[in-house]
Amino acid sequence: MIKVLAFDLVGVLVSEKADILNETEDKLERLFGPNKSDAEYLKQAKERVELTDNEIIEITKSICNKLYKVKDIELFKKIKNQYPDMKIVIATNHVSYIKEFIENNFNFDNLIISADINMIKPNIDFYEKVSEIVNVDINDILFIDDNQDNVDGAISSGMQGLKINHGDDVYERVINTII
Repeated sequence: MIKVLAFDLVGVLVSEKADILNETEDKLERLFGPNKSDAEYLKQAKERVELTDNEIIEITKSICNKLYKVKDIELFKKIKNQYPDMKIVIATNHVSYIKEFIENNFNFDNLIISADINMIKPNIDFYEKVSEIVNVDINDILFIDDNQDNVDGAISSGMQGLKINHGDDVYERVINTII
């Protein structure tokens, strides 16, 4: 029985706006994703741009607000209306500087960011850590992602998996999977 819905962020909950980043922002944004730590991200960023850590962090936070557009602002509310006891988790490969954007745009039960836990999808340890953090048996978690490798990793760990395709109605796909 599904007790937790674990959502990826980019491609599932948010889309990316096109052609809005300047050259420096573009260089930094290309480093988003599978970072095992913020330190790793900052090290890679300093190899590409001549900025201080604080400048990189502030630009990164700005990129998140500038680049990402929430697909369905009511998604979690609609799910909770139908399944009030369902836990909703955001589990994403990202730098931790995304937290402010996520907290300002979503109402969820847990937030799990790869840079905070030093683990990345599609590695099995990432999914096991999600299960540990939410304190729910791994078999009772539905992992929702737009990357098939990440969905396959979740399934390999014992989770249930749902691949979201571009243009899918995430709410309908999730609800139809829960039933």
